[in-house]
Amino acid sequence: MKLLQITPEPPSSTSGGGIGVKQTLLSLVDNNYSVDYIGPEIADESLAWLYDRTYYLIPSNNILLRIFDTLFMNTNRRYRSWLKLSIDFSAYDAVIMDFTKLHYVLKRIRNTPLFVRVHNVEYDYSQNNYRHNRNVFNLIDACFSKPREQLIVNQANHLIALTEKDKNRLCQLYHIPSEKITVIPVCIPPKKIYLPSFNNQNQAPHPLRMLITGSLWYGSNFEGILWFIENVYSRLSIPKELCVAGSHPTPEFLDFVKKIPSITIVNTPADMAPYFYNAELYIAPIFDGAGMKVKVAEAMSYALPVVGTSHAFEGYVIQHGNNSYIADTIDAFEKSILDYYHLDEKQRYDMRLSSLQLFQSHYSLKRSADLFGKLIDPMSV
Repeated sequence: MKLLQITPEPPSSTSGGGIGVKQTLLSLVDNNYSVDYIGPEIADESLAWLYDRTYYLIPSNNILLRIFDTLFMNTNRRYRSWLKLSIDFSAYDAVIMDFTKLHYVLKRIRNTPLFVRVHNVEYDYSQNNYRHNRNVFNLIDACFSKPREQLIVNQANHLIALTEKDKNRLCQLYHIPSEKITVIPVCIPPKKIYLPSFNNQNQAPHPLRMLITGSLWYGSNFEGILWFIENVYSRLSIPKELCVAGSHPTPEFLDFVKKIPSITIVNTPADMAPYFYNAELYIAPIFDGAGMKVKVAEAMSYALPVVGTSHAFEGYVIQHGNNSYIADTIDAFEKSILDYYHLDEKQRYDMRLSSLQLFQSHYSLKRSADLFGKLIDPMSV
């Protein structure tokens, strides 16, 4: 089966969006589909070679053309490169689109079956982004997001949402039948995890090593992290260390965290794995935003229990106190962290194992590939 993946963000192993696009790609390849690609240049060569053919779109720096294109809701810098692209869409059995942003591709794909993976309800995401960062670019995006998204969801043969909440929201916003939407959660490849027997673990006391990751320029992320540091971390009376590893932190954020000796910040790391391997407990203080949080699945794939808000766990099946902790208040965060700290070595081992088993059963790539195969095979014949 010949498929074409179209995306405004390339697959990667770093950003949340890139990891989501990578999930789409790997799920298709694992079903032995032949996949071509249209989108930004892929930096990770190990992912680029999985495609049969890649069509890279080049961003435009022509300000006048970009202003003109904006009048027609075309705010993507690669729109002009898309117009120059020569490709026969009828040669594909189906088109797989990531995100609900690229409404302008609809005219050219015509009758080719279209599956759209909705990483966020784009209207909600853009509204939230503008609330946190009020500038003209985010305002334009907030104004255009709903009509663009509506065009896409209406033409799509089928939509793929990350959570039941997103599915219900799409039905509410755009008056589409629920049977048009399938939920496939965030799923990622398994990691090499070697959980030592609790009898062999070092019994010497040491500071509790906590980890937070994410895009540190994004309002919901850094505001939640600042809230956690100011209201929870500073109150903890236990030996502790916090590593914050993420992309493009703001100067204000850097100035704030460098004042606290027990906090380490890693600016835009090339590889997140060392920080996950070193951590004992993952912290997810997320109070708003859209979609399902990739970082939670990442933490569980490294056998880390998570202390997070209800919002952070949207789309996840969590057993409080068994594999993670749900905490929505200062007191609940503090209690959860202290509860984990005071577990003995066997209890910590059991909790880490439970977190890993939850990942393996619900959020591993194999499950995603199976769900994609069941969806695409019968509809693209």
